[in-house]
Amino acid sequence: MILTNARILTFDAGNRVVDSGEVEIRDDGTVGSVGQGSWPPQSEVVDAHGKLMMPALINGHTHLYSTLARGISLPGRPPRNFKEILKKLWWRLDRALTADDVYYSALIGLIDSAKCGVGTLIDHHSSPNACAGSLDRIAQAFREVGLRGALCYETSDRNGAAAAAEGIRENIRFIESARCERLMGATFGLHAAFTLTDQTLRRAVEANQSLRAGFHIHVAEDACDAGAVRRLRDLGVLDEKTLAAHAIHVTAADRKILAKLRVNVIHNPQSNCNNAVGAANLLELFRKGVLVGLGSDGYTPRMWDEFKTAFHVQKLQAGDPRVAYAEAYAAAFLNNRAIVKKVFGMEIGRIETGAQADLILVDYFPPTPIDSGNLFGHILFGIANAPVDSLMVNGRWVVRDRQCVNVDEPHMAEKAAAQARALWERF
Repeated sequence: MILTNARILTFDAGNRVVDSGEVEIRDDGTVGSVGQGSWPPQSEVVDAHGKLMMPALINGHTHLYSTLARGISLPGRPPRNFKEILKKLWWRLDRALTADDVYYSALIGLIDSAKCGVGTLIDHHSSPNACAGSLDRIAQAFREVGLRGALCYETSDRNGAAAAAEGIRENIRFIESARCERLMGATFGLHAAFTLTDQTLRRAVEANQSLRAGFHIHVAEDACDAGAVRRLRDLGVLDEKTLAAHAIHVTAADRKILAKLRVNVIHNPQSNCNNAVGAANLLELFRKGVLVGLGSDGYTPRMWDEFKTAFHVQKLQAGDPRVAYAEAYAAAFLNNRAIVKKVFGMEIGRIETGAQADLILVDYFPPTPIDSGNLFGHILFGIANAPVDSLMVNGRWVVRDRQCVNVDEPHMAEKAAAQARALWERF
């Protein structure tokens, strides 16, 4: 397939902007030639009609199981702090989930993500009363929508030792099965240090020694989890494949540990604002050399909004309008792809020969000059607000003309609404 007549943001080593170019999509789902070329006459040619083409977005940390909570009402007074939010909402919700709830919640979350230009999601799942096989139901939804992802089960002691052991088994089972998946990866899921005993953490580390998967864990999201970095280091959880979501309540010494062990921190600014837990200090994390990516924590499918929030929160936090340009840009467009490559070995996030053909077409026709030197301004004030017309993952269309091509969205939404009504009654 040849995509022609597109304004291409390559995000390659030279960060080239090709005003009107062509991209070859190979049969194996990778990018061939980029720019201008002479193609065989039998090639399928798709005219982009001048739309902007760029790599598909990546969500570095999300919770697809939260989708069916949209609009849910909580009984009694509103939660006053982070622990109450967990106990009154999320831990009640995940205990109420059935296997079908898990599937439909993932399916709708993935449809929403695809239409927002997200091609890859790293999910962190929990359903204590529907644990065994739950990751298979989520993987089924990924395959049906056509997205790329990595899954794990959230091991925790909050529901007792038996549930923690079952969580470990589900992680082991799926990590082993995902090795033969083309578009799926796996991590070893842990909730957060404050809900895990040393014994369970040691068992998880021992179970993961032969698997060699990265751990995916919430770290210091709230003050109740302060001190998690040192404890997790001492127990062997932190290494270069670890995904540490949040890292808000960390000290300068903690940041040095994260940098030394090459831990991947995932920043989730909108969720952090909503839960009033604070905001990760991107500037200090970057200064210490920590690789920081960007996720949504299940708050939104729109990674554009996470990018903008990350940018604005750092300015507010620092009280300095000059900061956060490089950090927010790197987290969303450079570090997320580096994390995916480091943890899962997938070469995505750029449009150049040999990379996976994960890309989007955006209805953005720049009214001012655009080049590699002023790209940030166009992304922040223009591209991030423009409709996503199409999404391609692994060389296959997932969204065309703003519609999902592999699933019947209205029908699935109707089915999900029925699931949600029953879920809310149990909740």
